[in-house]
Amino acid sequence: MSNATTTPDQERNLALQQESKFIGQPRAVGMLGGIEFCQYVANGMMTAMVLYYLYAKVSDGGLGFTQTQASQLLSLYMGMVILCGLVGSYMADRVLGERKAVLVGRFLATLGFTVLALPLGVWGYALSMVLLCVATMMHGKSVEGLIGKMYVKGDKRRDVGFNILYVLKNLNAFSAVIAGAIAMATGYWAAFAVGAVFSWIGFLAYYFTNKKFMNTIGNEPDDPIDPSKRNSFLGKFIAGIVVVVAIFGVLLATGVLTIAQFSNGLSIVQIFLPIVYLVYIVMSKKTTRAEAHRVVGLVPLYVCACFAAWVWTQANTILQVFAEQRTVLSIFGITLSPASFMTWSGIMSITWGTVTTLVWAKLGRRQPSAPAKIGFGTMMWGCGPLLMILPFVLYSSDVKVSPLWIMGFHVLIMLGEALSIPSGYSSAAQVAPAAFATQMMTVWSLAQSTGAALNAMSAPFYHEGGEVPYFAFIGIVTVVLGLVVLLFSKKISAIMGLKKEGAEA
Repeated sequence: MSNATTTPDQERNLALQQESKFIGQPRAVGMLGGIEFCQYVANGMMTAMVLYYLYAKVSDGGLGFTQTQASQLLSLYMGMVILCGLVGSYMADRVLGERKAVLVGRFLATLGFTVLALPLGVWGYALSMVLLCVATMMHGKSVEGLIGKMYVKGDKRRDVGFNILYVLKNLNAFSAVIAGAIAMATGYWAAFAVGAVFSWIGFLAYYFTNKKFMNTIGNEPDDPIDPSKRNSFLGKFIAGIVVVVAIFGVLLATGVLTIAQFSNGLSIVQIFLPIVYLVYIVMSKKTTRAEAHRVVGLVPLYVCACFAAWVWTQANTILQVFAEQRTVLSIFGITLSPASFMTWSGIMSITWGTVTTLVWAKLGRRQPSAPAKIGFGTMMWGCGPLLMILPFVLYSSDVKVSPLWIMGFHVLIMLGEALSIPSGYSSAAQVAPAAFATQMMTVWSLAQSTGAALNAMSAPFYHEGGEVPYFAFIGIVTVVLGLVVLLFSKKISAIMGLKKEGAEA
């Protein structure tokens, strides 16, 4: 590449993409992974305690919701934040560019975590959730999009880079147990405050280092709106957010709309919106026929991700209640908080993530294809609920069971996550049409929203005496789906345009 055909910025960008100063990867991968680590610590400390905070008595520092309402509210948040990410990826692709999108989004998220740490009751909780959702509306999956841009086309390090991001995200394993200890000692707000501090650290680190590690990469939108229409679009966008939040706030506050009704209605949207958006991407004039064909190949992998997310949401809702009420909270003489199991989950994430990263790096082009990894990983996701059938079969409802059951559940599903999540994002990045680079990453992440929606709809069916069929249905369907994808992995790879089995994964 000569100076006659490239600008100094382009040369600098290429040098940053080709460098290997962070574990053989561009330094930007480490920087972006670091800010994701901080964000995940903040989010981990929140999600570890917020369910208990929601249904704890007001006299005990909680908000006084019922357990069912609390589970639905948490599922709603988990689903909403992913849906909002679709808007965020649109903003990144068309208005802000990924770099600015991350900056604005991370700032708003930090404000959200800060508000949650203040003793403002139900309205403080509601405001923090709104800020966190709007934050996601600003950046979507821009971090993953930026990491994808840190590799030139055909760079075999790409999957390892996404695996590194996965491991760094999950280094927050300690956050849940620390949040539980802080909450037990000083209250929920103190635990939320520590999470807010980490969010501030991540935001400031990105603010001061992103230019150094990425130069102009990701500065401009991939498919920009006409500059003459940009201000008008932003004005309407902000006004729309205010109106929607106000309408639903009034409806919920006055009781015209119940939490259950809102949950069910939003769940339907969460299930069908990804389908509509995938069709839009495939049919768009900005998508070539070859690109559309590759996106179609991603669909069965996306369905796997939806069911995996359904299983994961059990861990964040139903099994958190199970941990508090049906589990012996001690092991080897060590007293546990219910939130400790999320720390164990994080430890398993790091362990399996590290193992798979090393194995894929060692195998190189001989490793399994992304569809094969995702198929087998989905089977592991399904084995988690199947394991949870056993304590309900073996023990009566008045007996507290060993914590090893929930720990075993997390061992299985975190192996599934390590196999499927990085390969899923890498696959989405590879098949993404040029005009939908960031939006495609968010469409993939909408599987989490669909999983949360499935949980919000299925949670009322979880009741005493119905636990075995509940977990059996989720587990069997997920295992069968993964097996089908594994058996047809070569065909799926061909549709996605992956020339050689294993070359892409």
